[in-house]
Amino acid sequence: MGKTSQPSQARKSNRSAGREAAERVRLLIDKCAAQGGILPVKNGALWHAEIKRQANLSNGQIDGNSEIKAMLQAHADLHEVQYSRRGRVAPEEDTPREVADATLMVPIERLRDAQMRLSAAERKNAELRAENARLRSQLMRGDEVAELIALGGRIEPGELDL
Repeated sequence: MGKTSQPSQARKSNRSAGREAAERVRLLIDKCAAQGGILPVKNGALWHAEIKRQANLSNGQIDGNSEIKAMLQAHADLHEVQYSRRGRVAPEEDTPREVADATLMVPIERLRDAQMRLSAAERKNAELRAENARLRSQLMRGDEVAELIALGGRIEPGELDL
């Protein structure tokens, strides 16, 4: 029997903690109103981090407590500020993008065909570069061999077939 009462006491404790947190927020709102001001604002929206600090709230108590959330939303609406800036789109992403002209679009088959032809041309280019390098090295070796033969005097440079 003792085990069944513990979970209800934990829930009651969480509920009472939520009510106490809501009361602290209500007192903070009343204090700001008495001073003729509003809750802390940053960049045109309620500054949740500072509100949590001043009301001694934990991290999840603003979003996790519907009563606190409703109070802050009403306060923001009353003073014409945003409730939160979280999830806002960056200004450079907020501008509408130009719609692509359908006449400039290329069918996927043509794109793939062009990519295949390009890759074949790149392979052929690599083969030709390798052959060119091989032929240049043969030419250089041929000149060296002809020079060595000329110095040795045994074979005429023109008799050599490379």
